[in-house]
Amino acid sequence: MKNTKDITLLGIMTAVIIIMLVVPGLGFIPIGLIKATIVHIPVIILAIVKGPKLGGILGAIFGVASILDKILRPTITSFIFINPIISVLPRILIGVVTGYLALYLRRKNMNDYIKMAIPAAVGSLTNTIGVLSLIYILYGQAYLEAIGKLGQSAALVIGYTALTNGLVEMLVSIVIASPISKALIKLDKRG
Repeated sequence: MKNTKDITLLGIMTAVIIIMLVVPGLGFIPIGLIKATIVHIPVIILAIVKGPKLGGILGAIFGVASILDKILRPTITSFIFINPIISVLPRILIGVVTGYLALYLRRKNMNDYIKMAIPAAVGSLTNTIGVLSLIYILYGQAYLEAIGKLGQSAALVIGYTALTNGLVEMLVSIVIASPISKALIKLDKRG
């Protein structure tokens, strides 16, 4: 980490993630019977502002916090999310992929909002695709049994979740992460 500001921002974003996980309902948007997560947005913001290294570190923190949350407040699908391959790996990738894409786009001549919106969208999709693909690969049938949909196609059930949750999560990520990232980059340049 380059300086005290980086450590401070990492600490603040870590606190935001923990608060979003600990306060019931704060890190999730209910959509009918499903909940779309927004806990990944601090990872996206930090990756856009500070790059892939800090984004990846915060992603790892998010993943470990997710495991602890599922251990301390178990649900019917907790057995899936205590696996670090599902909870940690995709969350690290959110920061790394978003950070590198943001660095690449900064060099391009385009609207600043677009420079923030594209990495925000891709970061959110990285989370959705990473987590749900790994659930399908590692726990497809067990997941269906846990949610009471045994006998249905795991690909269709998980694909439906990817479309519904994934689209909402991506749009919310763009709306929240883009202006906050732009403001933080402006503040970072000042001082």
